[in-house]
Amino acid sequence: MKIFHKIYLGLTVVLMGCFLASCDLTPDVAPLATYEGTANTTIADLLAMHQIGSSDSYVHISEDSADIIISGIVTSSDEHGNCYKYICIEDSTGGIQIQINNTALFNKYRLGQRVFVKCNGLDLGDYRKLPQMGIWLGSKMEHIPNNKTYMYIFNDGAPVEPQPTITLTSVPASANDLPASYFNRLVRLEGATFVDGGVGTFYDYYSKDIRLSGGGIVKMRTSNYADFSNKILPEGTGSLVGILTRYNNDIQFVIRSLDDVQGFPPSTETIFSVNNYLNAFNEGWSQVASGSSWNVLSNINFNGFYITGSEATDSWLVSPAIDLSSKGGANLLFTHRAPQGGDALSMRACYTANYTGDVHTTQWTEIPLDFSNTAGQDLNFAIPESALTSGFRIAYRFTSSNSSWYISNISITAFDKR
Repeated sequence: MKIFHKIYLGLTVVLMGCFLASCDLTPDVAPLATYEGTANTTIADLLAMHQIGSSDSYVHISEDSADIIISGIVTSSDEHGNCYKYICIEDSTGGIQIQINNTALFNKYRLGQRVFVKCNGLDLGDYRKLPQMGIWLGSKMEHIPNNKTYMYIFNDGAPVEPQPTITLTSVPASANDLPASYFNRLVRLEGATFVDGGVGTFYDYYSKDIRLSGGGIVKMRTSNYADFSNKILPEGTGSLVGILTRYNNDIQFVIRSLDDVQGFPPSTETIFSVNNYLNAFNEGWSQVASGSSWNVLSNINFNGFYITGSEATDSWLVSPAIDLSSKGGANLLFTHRAPQGGDALSMRACYTANYTGDVHTTQWTEIPLDFSNTAGQDLNFAIPESALTSGFRIAYRFTSSNSSWYISNISITAFDKR
């Protein structure tokens, strides 16, 4: 039986080896889409077929005429909720917006994807002087049905990240005074400042004015469906990358994501604060008291936490969890006061990124405090990057038996990752 077992095992190994040798385990990779034809018309030549008027108008490109084929690189993306139901493509001569009835076009037409467009059967027109291509119905340009795009638009090759070839440091007062070839193109605005920087959001029910250092105003348009629509506009000066558009004589601009906002100083906002200290223990604050306890006081002179040691004390005051995981940086601010004099041994502030639920087993990191002024000290502490987690907490530990400590104006300011 032992000999039979060895023979059987040997045959199994041999058969398995033959099986594996005969199988190609390399995963199948879909071939890149390629277009067999060639472009015979530049985008500039296509645009010249339609004269932009003072009102919406169009020209139909007949199916019976000779093929009109353009080629361009996709420069728009709706992945983050902007650029709704259209793609912009450009070649070296100009850009065109193509209307498509699909709300996730980035899955099919990725940034930098080269496409060929057979224009026959489509309509070329404009919306408030911005060139568009699609299906004209009634009095406006409508979208190409998603299930018919295969008839007109063909991907070719692998996407390559597009870069703007036009940089603007100034603009004229009217869109009519910019070259027509600039519109529907990927453009960089250099020396850009948001007029509402630090106050307004990317979407506030109206366009956002961008002032260029060389002069002129560009109006940024953002959809309320964009995943960055409620973010605060950055302050200061930087550069912006996006699609240059127009609305009649207004020069407009559309960014695709926050990656298009570059070089601005980080915009900070208050993401955590204690406004109603009287209700703080019902809003996640807790204490672990041995001896004297932490209390709250709110009047015309003071609004915050305080503790007075009248016996041997070791009492902790712990904040609720504060989510900093999406932040690129954060600062903790508070005011503390020890009227009878304090010291770093009996009055400690600390933080943790991983609270165990027990103050004694949690690993805390102390925050340096200054006690030189008994009238009060303001602290502004830069929270280390390693502590920017979803479970960040701050704590105050009091171990004195003959003094008092007052904590107020607790807040955290932060800026998002870029």
